Amino acid sequence: MWNPPAVDNMMGRNDEDSLKSLGAAYKSAADNIGFQKLAPADMKDTMRQGGTFVFKGENLLLEHYDEKVGDNCAVDDILRVL
Repeated sequence: MWNPPAVDNMMGRNDEDSLKSLGAAYKSAADNIGFQKLAPADMKDTMRQGGTFVFKGENLLLEHYDEKVGDNCAVDDILRVL
């Protein structure tokens, strides 16, 4: 995640002050809530790459968890539930 192209991309979208503000917010959460309460109960969930979720109101129509980088939900699957 913290490879040079990723950092360059992030810096291109954010200035130094906004990144410092984000870091301060995370530190505040860790200080006030505690690191253990910020982490998922199942530590394997910290390895999750991402996912796609489609809701209609409170009803979950589609749930896809990426197994690895680039394992995105198929567009046809998303369109099928709309």
